Amino acid sequence: MPLRSSPYGYWGSPGSFVLAVLGIVVGLGNLWRLPSLIADNGGSAYLLVYLISLCGLAAPLLINEWVLGRWMRSNMVWGLRHLSRAGQVGRGWQLLGWTALLAAALVLSYYAVIAGWTLAYAIRAGAGVFASIESDAVRAQFLALAGDPERSLAWHTIFMVFVTLVVAHGPRLGLQRAASLLVPTAFALAVGLLFYASGTGHLGEAAARLLGFRPTELGVTGLLSAISQSFYTLSLGAGVMLAYGVFLPDDTPILRCAGAVLLGDLLFTLVGGAALFAVVLASGDAPRAGVALLFQQVPQAFGAQGTMPTLALYVMLALLTLTSAIGLLEPIVLRLMERYGLSRVYAATASGMLIWLFGLLTILSFNVLAEIAPGSRTLAEWLLDLTGRLLVPLTTLGLCIYVGRLLPRSLVAELWGTEPSNRVFQAWYWMMRYPARIGIIIVLIDALGVGQRLVQLWAEP
Repeated sequence: MPLRSSPYGYWGSPGSFVLAVLGIVVGLGNLWRLPSLIADNGGSAYLLVYLISLCGLAAPLLINEWVLGRWMRSNMVWGLRHLSRAGQVGRGWQLLGWTALLAAALVLSYYAVIAGWTLAYAIRAGAGVFASIESDAVRAQFLALAGDPERSLAWHTIFMVFVTLVVAHGPRLGLQRAASLLVPTAFALAVGLLFYASGTGHLGEAAARLLGFRPTELGVTGLLSAISQSFYTLSLGAGVMLAYGVFLPDDTPILRCAGAVLLGDLLFTLVGGAALFAVVLASGDAPRAGVALLFQQVPQAFGAQGTMPTLALYVMLALLTLTSAIGLLEPIVLRLMERYGLSRVYAATASGMLIWLFGLLTILSFNVLAEIAPGSRTLAEWLLDLTGRLLVPLTTLGLCIYVGRLLPRSLVAELWGTEPSNRVFQAWYWMMRYPARIGIIIVLIDALGVGQRLVQLWAEP
């Protein structure tokens, strides 16, 4: 049975689709989290587990969201409703569409705030603010930005305006054109920074931290972390990949596209991570992770190297956050367009304003609402936990069970546009039913802290 046509148009080519997906999966986490996890948990030993999990456990779930979107050709809530009717499955499974939309909205709300900071730092880097700056001054700069709700709100607003404008232009003129321009530029900047970092004399040390084989440093905690990161890096569970699948032509070579995305994501992590580590090590400091790395260590380390490398770094970060945010907004826009009959411009504007309002909670949690910290955690941290530890893995697990266990096998083959006897389909279907499902359960256990608690109990005498 042929797949239905998309009412919104299609990606121009498989290459355009790959660039658009890379724009989502390659983001801040590839620089401020994953390289530090690799370096702290056994180097290439961690990387080996990560790659096995990425290819064998996470990739089938990525393909699952693509083929679901391609079959549905609509927003996730309605798409799951129609698919459940076709597969004679209970309509309650459309709840997964709502959890995905909620996850996308909440993730984008705090991601846009951080992205606004990267814009602010790009302007400051270009003005030479970070040239030969001391560590205390760098910290004061960041606290002044995050602690001032008006400044953070201004940059948050500017960023969301950019995101809304791109999404309002649709899949071909907006999403595809932005990805085709911004993603190659960001990769080129990463390669340029790597060449620049080679002149610091510390690139070899950085490479040894990332690629040195140290299996004794892996441990159970590192093993769980590698499996979890392979899922989180692909932006699963927020409806983004499913939304991009809506514009996927029937004849797209899905396996080759998935391979290109995995390879591009890995290469950017290693290239960008090595460049960051080399420059930070050249400053005499040990690389950290998260906000401390990108907004405190990096400005000082790169600032000592001059204005241009610092500017290139923050421009690269701004481009990557923009392409990721575009993807997160798209499933929400599709829902509003179809549910309320809005034009794309109105739907994008309404969605952008909604995310802008949600972002106020993150902004205020760093200043005005900083004292409201139930469980010794700020409101922004609770927001991160709700999405990363609960909504995203639960939605991904639900989609895995829905396709791998509940839908008739013949209907799942129809999602692929093939016959159940196709060997590639059979291999993917088996991976969905067993390895991928076990993997996402492990991710959920680790996200809820159960795995870490079990490790602690095992280690206790």
